[in-house]
Amino acid sequence: MSSRASWSERALVLLGVAACGGGGADGTDAGTGAPASEGAGTDAPGSTDGTDDGVADSEGDGPSTPPDCVAPEVACGQVCADLDVDPSNCGQCGVSCVVDNADATCVAGACALGTCDVGWADCDADLATGCEHVIDCDAGSGCATACGSTGAVGCGDPCAPTCAPPAEACNALDDDCDGACDQALVGCRIPVHRAIGGALGHFYTTNLDEIGANGLTMEVQDFFFVYPEPVDGLIPLFRCVKGGGRRFLTSSIDCEGTAAPELTLGFIAPDDRCAATPLYRVYAPGSDDHFYTTSLAERDNAIAMFGYQDQGSPGSVF
Repeated sequence: MSSRASWSERALVLLGVAACGGGGADGTDAGTGAPASEGAGTDAPGSTDGTDDGVADSEGDGPSTPPDCVAPEVACGQVCADLDVDPSNCGQCGVSCVVDNADATCVAGACALGTCDVGWADCDADLATGCEHVIDCDAGSGCATACGSTGAVGCGDPCAPTCAPPAEACNALDDDCDGACDQALVGCRIPVHRAIGGALGHFYTTNLDEIGANGLTMEVQDFFFVYPEPVDGLIPLFRCVKGGGRRFLTSSIDCEGTAAPELTLGFIAPDDRCAATPLYRVYAPGSDDHFYTTSLAERDNAIAMFGYQDQGSPGSVF
């Protein structure tokens, strides 16, 4: 082989130097023309100038420093949390409180129910079911009360709607569910007075003027009470005139087949509704006198002592 290298051999050497990044013969960086001492770049990985050519922390790929938290808060990742009250970190970091149909809260490190969503209510006090009750209470709508009247729905407690009874009405019913009918309603019931005298014997009237006009003596004022107007479920109490001018009381529209009634004394009950009491009727054939009382003892005494006969009862009065 010749001692002088061929052209092709020298070209291969130069190509090898360039591929290895070696400096040129003139002291420059091959392929750039820059001085070799400056290099192709700065801050290469592992450089000793105090910089890091990796991705900066601000880009999120470097290690993060936990925040400084003030007690009772602790660091949960990159946030400070009070484990006693934070619903996103309740009791320990990362424990989130979730309650169905409600806002969740954290109380003393335990999940709790806050406020139910609109239209929902917590009726079973069970955190696991959250606010499980759909509120469908229609405030003010009609409802049946415990005593059978028609009341109004109240929604103060969505888990237990109420039925508020109405005010008392003059109808021989316990509308307000207090156990009494038509109490304290002025004029709802009117009194019947018992008088006696002369040819008329016992006389019953709602009109005090009749007693004086007929020269009668008052035996019992406000003896019992009747309704002055018709009421569902009540029956009329008529006053009838007998042939001798004496009166008797009956619920018969034709005065028990004798004539038309003189007047309607009022309306009474066919039973014991509203604490009505029977009106006992007895009759004395000798004097043609009808006698009425609400006292069983008085009735029995009239039969035993004065020869009256029991004729039952036309109904019950108040």
